[in-house]
Amino acid sequence: MPRLSRIRRPSDADRGAVTTTVAIVLGCGVLLGMAAIVVDVGRLYAEREQLQSGADAAVWAMAEECVRTPADCTDRSPTAARYANANAADGAATVAVVCGRGGALPGCPPPATNHTACLGAAPATGPYVEIRTATRLPDGSTLLPATFAAAVTPGDDDGTEVGACARAAWGSPRSVDGLAVTISTCEWRELTDHGTTFWPAPELGNPPTSAERVLYLKDGKSRTCPAGPSGWDAPGGFGWLDAPAGTCHTIVAVDGAYDGDTGNSVPGPCKTALTDARADRRVLFLPVYDGVTGQGANTRYHLAGFAAFVLTGYEMSGFSAPSSLTGKRPCSGAERCLSGYFTRALVPTAVGQIGGPEMGVSIVKLVG
Repeated sequence: MPRLSRIRRPSDADRGAVTTTVAIVLGCGVLLGMAAIVVDVGRLYAEREQLQSGADAAVWAMAEECVRTPADCTDRSPTAARYANANAADGAATVAVVCGRGGALPGCPPPATNHTACLGAAPATGPYVEIRTATRLPDGSTLLPATFAAAVTPGDDDGTEVGACARAAWGSPRSVDGLAVTISTCEWRELTDHGTTFWPAPELGNPPTSAERVLYLKDGKSRTCPAGPSGWDAPGGFGWLDAPAGTCHTIVAVDGAYDGDTGNSVPGPCKTALTDARADRRVLFLPVYDGVTGQGANTRYHLAGFAAFVLTGYEMSGFSAPSSLTGKRPCSGAERCLSGYFTRALVPTAVGQIGGPEMGVSIVKLVG
């Protein structure tokens, strides 16, 4: 009669080995899952940060380009891609959308579901540009592949497209550190062909001699702007302003008011400011007013905006310099004047609020 073999009961050692094996398998799964969360999600956040940095840099540079050269303010400008790529670790990012209001920018479409939308709503009025960036790998792919997640669930994750969005607006500042000299809106329109003629910034070279304009303090040539305390222009066309001691900068109140300064002589600090500005070809910010009340020491102006003016020469009582553009004296006899040309300029820092008519001076601010 054949003998029946006995089934051997697992020993304590065997049970320990099985438990260890199960623990290792489960532990590896947990570790892979944790790695998928930590590593893969971390990569997504890192990619998102690079794309957001690129979008912020690109939209700022694009807004500045729109201010300086409106003709280049289009969705085909290479500026956006250049700055977006420069902020990517691999030097590559996709600029998915360039849109906004201003220049030749197209209107913005609704954000795609796989892109992060800009914060808040777009400005209701005024120019702005919006740039949306997305993942682009060196091989041209727009999907950021998973690493550990693919090992946990193979075939279920082809990758993720990460996106970012930034928005910047620009416009005339309500207050900047302006020169203590002011002109009227009528004069500004007359000298800039109603705000249509601006010359390139001084760092781009000298404009033609025909660009030069003359601003008269007193005894000026026949002009189309009214003179006298009419509420729209002041005697002489423009004049010096009250400034803090030791400076040649005007202070504009919250309500847009600033005070005039009587006298024909140039304040001491303004001599230094004018001399340096002419030598350095520095852009000066001139306050432009749309109303004036009072006379003499009680003259008070109301701010319309700021004009960007490159000083080339001046003719004052005992203080003069010929035009650096034409080599000629800007005026003669009893006349007192400044010469120069109007350009477009950005305030170096984005301090203050946007508001008022665009007169050549702008600030850029991130708004989303």
